[in-house]
Order: sequence, then structure tokens, then C-alpha cells
Amino acid sequence: MGLRSAAGTVLTVVLVVIAVFVVGSIAAGYPAPVSYVETDSMQPQLDPNDGFVGVPKPLAGEISTGDVVTYRAKQIGGGGLTTHRIIDRTDEGYITRGDANSFNDTAAGEPPVKPGQIELVAVQNQGKLIVIENIGDVTLAIQNGLSAVITVIGLGSIGASNPGVLVTVVGLILVVSGGTYDAVTADNKRTMSRSISDRDRIDSRLVFIGLLVVVSLPLLSVMMLPSGTTDMGILASESPASDNPAQVAPGEFSETELPFENTQPVPMVIVVEPVSNELTVQDQRLFVESGGSETATVRVYAPDEIGWAVRVRSEQYYLPLLPPSIIHGLHSIHPIIALTAVMSVVWVPIGVVYWFTVGFGYIKLRDVS
Repeated sequence: MGLRSAAGTVLTVVLVVIAVFVVGSIAAGYPAPVSYVETDSMQPQLDPNDGFVGVPKPLAGEISTGDVVTYRAKQIGGGGLTTHRIIDRTDEGYITRGDANSFNDTAAGEPPVKPGQIELVAVQNQGKLIVIENIGDVTLAIQNGLSAVITVIGLGSIGASNPGVLVTVVGLILVVSGGTYDAVTADNKRTMSRSISDRDRIDSRLVFIGLLVVVSLPLLSVMMLPSGTTDMGILASESPASDNPAQVAPGEFSETELPFENTQPVPMVIVVEPVSNELTVQDQRLFVESGGSETATVRVYAPDEIGWAVRVRSEQYYLPLLPPSIIHGLHSIHPIIALTAVMSVVWVPIGVVYWFTVGFGYIKLRDVS
């Protein structure tokens, strides 16, 4: 293999890895690793529509003061994704502020940020963000183009943000473009010459990676899109209402049977666990049939002083491709490990069949004119 061919292979692998990481992050319910800001609250480092590189929360490790994070706000901008810097950490959560702002987000009515609200952690080099200028304008143009294509092919009701639709549209564009190019540039003269060259080949391993991506996206979407965190408010009151489970005496707890529904088209294993220390969940592992519902007992503790407090729980959905007890055990180590184990039940058979039928090497292409 020549230097040029080796460089091309390396570049292809890098691009495939980046594409898998980006699409995988979106399928898992996280923002794209390259995101952008829409306001001037992070100036001077980030102007409106400037982009930055982020790592999804499960892969970011420990979060500390000084980190720039993208979190799902409850009040700022009417709720939604906000990118600000962490300036302090309290028992109630992280205190955040935009670099250009003279006040904390809590002063704007935003409660302290819980770990479950954080989606991305921005990559910094010696305190400086990796800035990609004006990527917001480019992203908007691409989204408009994809929306137009999706509307033309009759998928407008699904939306351009759906990962499966994104892969379908991009694949369709590539197929149509390739066919059009071949039709325009084809030579009308037919000869009986045939040539086979070592350069006319593709790496079957890259094809295998692409196959896994196409198969994995809908499965990951089924598991990750309904997963997330939920806030539960509790009021510590000297005279709590007896018919309101969200009101209890200071330091006491409220216990509730909460239903957890499965709206997915297949049965799911749902792992419910506390994010806040002041919340406990019994029967954390639930097996729920498609369209069904199961309950878990959730106990929420009120603060020791009079006033409102917010407690957070999380729900993670898994396809029941492994016994629920194994899924729960792997989840207790880390959700990524549990997801990988569940997906391996699909990946391994596909890999074995692919190895026997195609193999992991180079596929020679025959050029016939």
C-alpha cells in the first residue's frame, strides 16, 4: 500500500468515526458534539452563531468549577438548552453564569443545575474553548435544505432532527447524486475490455461499520429518546395539606406510587433511580409490555427548613435483549456499559454472518467498459 493510499484509508476511518460519534450522540438523545450559541452571553469567547466542541455528559467524566456546560434550563429563555460556565457547586446543584453576564443564572430565576440536566461539557484547552466561527449559520442552512428534501419525499411530519430520517435522506442524496453523475459521465461506446486494479477496491470493514450504524440507530432511538430525568417538587410546611403528597413537615418524606408507561412498540426494561440524594426508589427495575404501565414506589424527602425543594429522578429504557437482572447490574456500573451489552446482542450475530459471507478485508471492484 502506497503512502497516498494509506493516507486516504486513515482519513476515511477518521471521518467514519466522527460520523458515528456525531450521529450516535444524537440518537442517544444528546445534542450534536459540535454545537453553537445563539446569544452573546458567552462573549468574548463565543459570539452569536459561533460553535464549540462538546463531549456528551456520560463521557465527560467529573464536572468541576470552570467547566462550560450545555444544560436543559427550566426558566432561562423559556426553558431549553443553555450554554454557560459553572462558577460554583452547592448541595442543591451547580451555579452557572454566562461569561458576559454580571449576574448568576439563579438571579434570573433559574434554580441550581442538577447533574441530570447537563447534556454536553465543552472541550477547553488551557481555559480556552475550541471555537468554530459562524457554524450556526451553516447549520441553519443545512437544516433548511434537509427539511425541504424531507418535505418533498413525504417525511415532513417526522422532522429533520430524527436520526433515522437524517441517515435516510443523506443516503438518498448520495444514491441520487451518484446515479446522476454516472448517467451524465457514462461513455456510450461499449468495448469488451476489462480491467482489475488493486486500487479499485473498498475496505469491507468500513462497509461493516456503516451497516452497524444503520441497524443501531433505530434501536438506540427506541431506548434513548424516552429516557431522561424528571423533577419532583416537595414543600416543607408547618401545616401541610393532608390531601397533597407534595407537602410534608420539614425533614419528613412523601411516598407515592408512580406509574411508568411504555409507549414504545416493543417491551422495555425501565430502570428508575434517584439523581438527588433526598429521593429513594423502590422496585428500580421494571419490565413493561408495549403500551403497558408498571408502578414504582418513590419516596421524596423535604428540606429541614420551610420552603420548596426540587428532587430529581431518572428513567433509562432498555430493550429486553438480556435478562432484566443483568441489565440492571450493568446499569449500576454505568448506563453506557448496559447499552453496549444490549447492543452487542445485535452486533455479534451480524458480525459473525458478515465475516462468513463477506469477510473483513478488501473487496475488489471490477471495472468493465
